[in-house]
Amino acid sequence: MAGIILASFIAIKLSFIITSKTPKRPNLLLITLDTLRPDHLNSYGYERLTSPAITKLVEDSFIMDKAFTVATNSGPSHATLLTGLYPAQHGLQNNGQKIKATTPTLAEMLRQAGYNTAGFVGYFALAEESGLNKGFEEFEINPIASHDHDHKEPKDDLQGFEAVADWLKSWAESAEKPPFFIWMHVQNIHESYDPPAPYNSMFEKISAPQTLAGFEGEFDVRCINDLAKAWRAGILPPHFKDEMLALYDGEIRLVDDQLEKIFNGLKSSGNYDDTIIVLVSDHGEVLFENYENKFYKQGPGHTGRYSDASLRVPLILKPAIFHGFKKTSRISQMVSTVDLVPTLLDLIGLPVTKNLPGASLVPVMRLPAKHSTPKNIFFHEKPYGVEYTGVRSEQWKFVHKLEKGRESFLLIDLVGDPKENHFNDSPSQVKAFKSLLETWKKKNQSIHEEQRITEEMRQALIEGGYIRK
Repeated sequence: MAGIILASFIAIKLSFIITSKTPKRPNLLLITLDTLRPDHLNSYGYERLTSPAITKLVEDSFIMDKAFTVATNSGPSHATLLTGLYPAQHGLQNNGQKIKATTPTLAEMLRQAGYNTAGFVGYFALAEESGLNKGFEEFEINPIASHDHDHKEPKDDLQGFEAVADWLKSWAESAEKPPFFIWMHVQNIHESYDPPAPYNSMFEKISAPQTLAGFEGEFDVRCINDLAKAWRAGILPPHFKDEMLALYDGEIRLVDDQLEKIFNGLKSSGNYDDTIIVLVSDHGEVLFENYENKFYKQGPGHTGRYSDASLRVPLILKPAIFHGFKKTSRISQMVSTVDLVPTLLDLIGLPVTKNLPGASLVPVMRLPAKHSTPKNIFFHEKPYGVEYTGVRSEQWKFVHKLEKGRESFLLIDLVGDPKENHFNDSPSQVKAFKSLLETWKKKNQSIHEEQRITEEMRQALIEGGYIRK
C-alpha cells in the first residue's frame, strides 16, 4: 500500500515538474478587419445592428475604447500589428514595400515556440511580396475581386472565411494538436462599399446607378471614386451620404455573420476557451467628416492621415480562460497598435524583447485603476512621397507634414476647439510637441534606405486607385 502511495506521489510530482517546464500555450486567432471604424460597432455604441457576433465576443473580452493605429495605409499598419515595430523600424512604410529581412515577426516567434502558423489575407499588398508571410507555415491569399476604388459591382468573396473555417476543422480533427496561430485578414469592409444581397439593402434600399445633377455620366453610390468626385465638386446630396453609410454598415454585418460561424466552430470543437481572439483594424475610414481648416479637409476614404476617423481603430481582446482574469472590462486608457505584439507575447508566456517600442497591456487588463497613467500615441507614415509624423495626447494632436521639402504643422485642441489649427497661437505647446517628436524619431527611426516599389506593384496600386496617373 505504501508503495502504491509513494508511486502515486512520484507520478503527481513528475507531472507537476513536466507541466511547469512546458506551460500550456493558448491558441491565437488574430483577425484584422480592414477599414473598420469602432464607432460603427454596437459594442462601441452604434445603434444599427451591424455586429451582434462581435458584441457576443465582447462579453468575454477586454475592449479598448481609445485604440489608435500607427499608420493609415494597410501595408505599414499591418506590418506593425505583426512585428510590434513602427513603420520606420520594420521598413514597410508604404503599400508595395517590404519589411526588412532582419525584422522578426510574431509568426516566426510563435513557430519557434512550437505553434502551427497559418495566414489568410485578402489584399495583394499584404501578400508574399510584403514579407508578412515570414514565419507562416501556410500562407494563402484570397483577394477581394472588387477591391479597387472604381468598382461598381457587389462583392461576395467569402473564400477567405471558408479557408479559415476549413483549416480550423482540419486542425481540430488532427491527432496531434500543437497550439495554432492564425492571422485572418478580412478585406470585405474596404471600399468600394458594395455588399451582396441581402446586405446591400439591410439598412436602406439602394438603387444604383443613378443620375446626379452636375455629375458627368452615371453616378454610382457604391463607387468610392464617384462619391469622392461628387463630394469634391460640392454636388453630393445628403441622401447619398446616408446610402453610402448604409452600404458600409452592410459590409460590416456581412463580415460579422461570417465571424459568427468561425466563433461557433471554435466553441463546438471545444477550443474557444483555450484561444486568444484579437479583433483589430489596420485603420478607420473618413465618412465625410470635414474639419474646417486648410490643413485638413477630407471626403470619403482613409487618406485623412491625421484624422481620428482614420487613426482610431477597434481593439477587442479575448484572453484564454486559463489566463485567470476574474473579469473583463473596458479599458479607457489610450493604447496603440504597437502595443499588441508585446501584449500577446506576455499572454502566451514568451519574452517581451526590449527592442519593442510598445508596452504589454496585460498589467492594465489585470488592474486598470492602478495602471491608468496617461500616455502619448505616435503615428508616422510616408504614403507616396509625403511624410506625416504626429503625436496625440488626451487633449492635443500635433502633426508635422513634409512634402517636397515643404513643412507644415497642425495643432488641434481635441477637447476645446477641434476645428481650428492652433499652431500659431500656442507656442508653448508647439515647442513641447516638437521636442517630443524629435526625441521619438531619434529613438524609433532606423537608418536604412527607403524602398522603391516595383513597376508591377505600382501598376496594381494605380488600378486599385491608390496612385493617380
